[in-house]
Amino acid sequence: MAMNRRDIPSYEFHDYGQENLRRQGVMAIPFEVSVAMEPRRLRPHYHDFFQVFRIVGPCRLMHDFREFHLTGTNAVFVSPGQVHTLHPGGGMQGVQVSFTQDFFDHGTPPPSGLTEFPFLLHSGAEPFLPLPEPDTHGISPVFAELQQEYDRALPKAGEMLRALLLVLCVRIHRLLLETRPHPGNSRASQVTGQFTLAVEHHFREKWTVADYARHLHLTPNHLNDTVREQTGHSAGELIRRRILLDARRLLLHSELGVAEIAYQLGFPDPSYFSRFFRRADGRTPAAFRQEIREKYH
Repeated sequence: MAMNRRDIPSYEFHDYGQENLRRQGVMAIPFEVSVAMEPRRLRPHYHDFFQVFRIVGPCRLMHDFREFHLTGTNAVFVSPGQVHTLHPGGGMQGVQVSFTQDFFDHGTPPPSGLTEFPFLLHSGAEPFLPLPEPDTHGISPVFAELQQEYDRALPKAGEMLRALLLVLCVRIHRLLLETRPHPGNSRASQVTGQFTLAVEHHFREKWTVADYARHLHLTPNHLNDTVREQTGHSAGELIRRRILLDARRLLLHSELGVAEIAYQLGFPDPSYFSRFFRRADGRTPAAFRQEIREKYH
């Protein structure tokens, strides 16, 4: 079922650079150019594609109802559907690389190669990574090369950008493995990545762990044990968190009533939704909407 977001702002790629590359599903643009072209992007919004930023200088990051104050040099990760914005501080500069799953996978069969990089998915981890000085992993130069390759748009630029994007993701993943405890690229982490992508696509339709286990050709117990081992949370808890996140987004950005949101998210009646929301958030949907709109609007 398509989601009726009404007033939630959703933006496509900028009209910047070679149209042929944008049609393939990739774009690189300096952050300051992005803001100059469309200042409205400084307000909370979402996309239907992935983004990876390199940000230099102070900024305030709003990312799915969490706020972070960043300094120095950071990589920032945004998944499709995540409500976010960056408020730049004095002198902040950066590069933002946008790409679709189709561009990244380039016709390869499932599972998506994105499952190898949990930081690109709705993992619940911090959506940024401080980049050390000196940059021993060579992450910043790849951002610069992505920008240069996109701007020059030479023959085979799409293939070059896809290859550079993979290099960027691998180098970020290596740094994450050094700086954050993570089980790595095991079969368990791949299953968890596939589960995360499946939840993103089907959380409004498939409510039970058994549904997802069947989708991934696993037993429910095996799926639950694997996800808990990787994330510290049960598969059912992650499904509920994803539903709660969409409820919060709708309460902030849409004009749908609480009952309409309940039905849109698949709840059998509004009272069930209100109990679910209050149990998870500690506030009623109406109280959450009032508080969050006062903060962000």
